[in-house]
Amino acid sequence: MTLDPRVVACALGDSPPPPTDAYNLALWQGFIASAAANGGGLDQFRAGLEALKQNALPNDSFSETAKDEILEAAERHLAEIHGLAVLQAIYFTVFPQDAMSKKERDVDILERDKAIEVNAEINRLAGMEPFKYAQERKASAKKLGVGVGFLDAAVKTARGENGDTKGQGRALELPVTEPWPESVNGAALLDDICTTVKSYLVLPDGGAEILSLWAVHTHAFECFGHSPRLAITAPEKGCGKTTALDVLQMLVARPLPTSNATTAAVFRTIEMAKPTLLLDEGDTFLKDNEELRGVLNAGHRRGGQIIRTVGDDHEPRQFSTWTPAAIAMIGRLPDTLEDRSVSVSLRRRRPSEKVQPFRSERAQDLKRLARMIARWCDDNRQSLSAADPETGALVNRAADNWRPLFAISDIAGGDWPKLARSIAEDAGAAKQDQSKRIMVLSDIRDIFAARPEADRLPSAELAEELSAMENRPWSEWRNGKPITQAALARLLGPFRITPGTKRAGDYTFKGYLLSDFTEAFEIYLLDQTVTPSQTNNGGKSDASQSVTSESNVTTSKASQSNNDALCDGVTVCEDEEESAWTL
Repeated sequence: MTLDPRVVACALGDSPPPPTDAYNLALWQGFIASAAANGGGLDQFRAGLEALKQNALPNDSFSETAKDEILEAAERHLAEIHGLAVLQAIYFTVFPQDAMSKKERDVDILERDKAIEVNAEINRLAGMEPFKYAQERKASAKKLGVGVGFLDAAVKTARGENGDTKGQGRALELPVTEPWPESVNGAALLDDICTTVKSYLVLPDGGAEILSLWAVHTHAFECFGHSPRLAITAPEKGCGKTTALDVLQMLVARPLPTSNATTAAVFRTIEMAKPTLLLDEGDTFLKDNEELRGVLNAGHRRGGQIIRTVGDDHEPRQFSTWTPAAIAMIGRLPDTLEDRSVSVSLRRRRPSEKVQPFRSERAQDLKRLARMIARWCDDNRQSLSAADPETGALVNRAADNWRPLFAISDIAGGDWPKLARSIAEDAGAAKQDQSKRIMVLSDIRDIFAARPEADRLPSAELAEELSAMENRPWSEWRNGKPITQAALARLLGPFRITPGTKRAGDYTFKGYLLSDFTEAFEIYLLDQTVTPSQTNNGGKSDASQSVTSESNVTTSKASQSNNDALCDGVTVCEDEEESAWTL
């Protein structure tokens, strides 16, 4: 290929002509092709876009054409080497205002065309005689990729058989994800999902990876024997639970978000449409609803179902409960559900922590990733179905929960097999020790509060103080023995509190400074008002030393009997449910 001398000059570092006319545009296309043949091309692609951006005139239609032409040249010559995701990242860096690439716009048009075809098919079926429709309904449902029950409802609506539907809600709308047109690298895809999820949410270590793997599993959950429930929990409102579900809604297969649901609505929807349930505000309707918990529990494993009677004849019918489900709530899930879950525990974002505001109409990055997930799952469905990943130390239900996610990480490759197992191991330990970590923080704060003059404690002394506390687990931490300095360090590690050689003035010791705990106290014990554990020989609670001054406690009451002669309870509250500390 012979290049124009100006293109050669550009290769030597001279300023190239901007691609603002047909001739210069052709030069840039040739420049990208030539560089790609020599193993390069990304720098030339970016430089062409930058030159166009700097020199394009406002409302210049040719500039829009030039952008598309440069992008297409890069995709043609560089995609096989570097991947489409890299090219699109460069393009959107230079032109962030462009929500979609040309190829995505073309796909968007195809999706709209497909929706028109679906409506046309439903209208065709609605015009049939009942007997003819009965003959064709199954084939049409398979062709459209929906359940027969869903198709029946759509045809019934199209026939106008529902009468006046004002105030009767709307038919279920479960978006179908169009697979990405090209093959996808699994490890790069998971990396991309993690990076994007972190741009919208402040997450704990491993949280983005769990959300990413779980979202992928919803597109292929039929390949596995279990579908882990996803628990998105937080100690208080304003921690990002709803935003997490909003992000997932853009990534998962057939999303169905709701902030409340009856048991009948849930199992009938599952039977009809196999959605990914995204249940928000679970603390408002789930804890006291044993029947709904039973449905969600049963849906954890393939073949899960319940039996209900229907119709005037009370005919027994089977209803499937097998479908993915994510549950967001304040506090912990009920034990039976938590046991069937992988968990992401959120906290409130600090003012210094910046995230990108979530707007569904602008979340083209998530839509693109959802399409790539669908393509990757389609290409690897057989491998996912045959997978039997090693679960290591995980056994029983914990192994069931993680096996689908391990299968995805193993087939994706890269660092993901090792990363997923490390996160699973940490998550298992966190489930066991989460409440104890908060407890040890509170008890350490009590120990410091009982010594107003103290601003440091050696590790050995702190472990001894904890072990001396009554009605606490520290005296029999492991195998009936008191908590050790090493065990205490492991409990505090997730808060980024570590012991070590500390210097305070002229005093050097091995242990902790009070200032080491400041951030953890503020974040995790913000609303707690507690009293230090101590013996109360008088059997009255007035003698208890409070962390807060008397004028700042919730309320004061007369002396009253304290049957266990301890004051581990709480500073007295008017409302039991607002009690600041419960064991």
